[in-house]
Amino acid sequence: MQFPHGVRGFGGACPPPKHGVHRYQFTVHALSRELDIPENASAALGGYLVKANSLGSSTIEALYKRD
Repeated sequence: MQFPHGVRGFGGACPPPKHGVHRYQFTVHALSRELDIPENASAALGGYLVKANSLGSSTIEALYKRD
């Protein structure tokens, strides 16, 4: 699998040059317990476990563009 930044994980907000404004949403969850998610788990499983164990959450939105 090819990753945009060469490694697995979030590489930062960086839309392509001259591609206009991109919207990024960042959500933080307060969890009821530490989650033991396998390293090779799918995003769907990770998302399910986070939502199933979330006590609350907050989202911020940021706009980025490159000239």
